[in-house]
Amino acid sequence: MNKRLVSVVGAVLVWVALIAGPDAHAGSRATKKLGLGVGVITEPFPSILGFNVSYNLMKQLRFSGGYGSISATGAGYKMDVKTYALDAKLFLLDWSFAPFVSLGYSFVSGTVSGSGTSSGISLSGTGKSANFGLGVDWQTWAGFNFGLEYKSLIGTSVGSVGAPGVYIGWFF
Repeated sequence: MNKRLVSVVGAVLVWVALIAGPDAHAGSRATKKLGLGVGVITEPFPSILGFNVSYNLMKQLRFSGGYGSISATGAGYKMDVKTYALDAKLFLLDWSFAPFVSLGYSFVSGTVSGSGTSSGISLSGTGKSANFGLGVDWQTWAGFNFGLEYKSLIGTSVGSVGAPGVYIGWFF
C-alpha cells in the first residue's frame, strides 16, 4: 500500500479521535458552554456570512446571538443588508450529534439600489422577522462544533422563504 495514503488515513483517524472523544453523549454541552462560530446563510438568518456567540444553558438548550450581512453587486444593482439575530435551539436527544428545532428572531436593515437598466431604483428600510429551523448539531467533548440546518420565516408557507445553511465553531 502507498505509504503516503497510509499516513493520510492515519492522520485523519487521529484527528477524528481527538475531536470526537471517547463518548457519544452530550457531556460537552454541559461542560463546554460558551461558543464562537461562523455561519453561512442561516446563522444568523437571513445572511450570507454571519458570526455568532452561543451559550449552552443546559445540555439540550442553546441560545445564540449573531451578526450577519448580505453584500452583493450585480447587473444593475447593489445590495447591502445587515442582520442582528437571537436564536434558541432545543436538542431532541442528549447526544453529541443530535437533531434540533430552533426558533429565532431577526432585525434586518439595508439598502438596495439600481443603476444602468435599473437606474433610479433605491430602496432602504428595516424589518423584523421570526424564523423556525430544523437541523443536526455536533459538539464534541473537545469543543468542536458543526451543524447543518434549514430555516424558514414564520408566517409564510413552508419552503417559500427558507434556506439551508451550515455553521462551524468552537466551545470553551
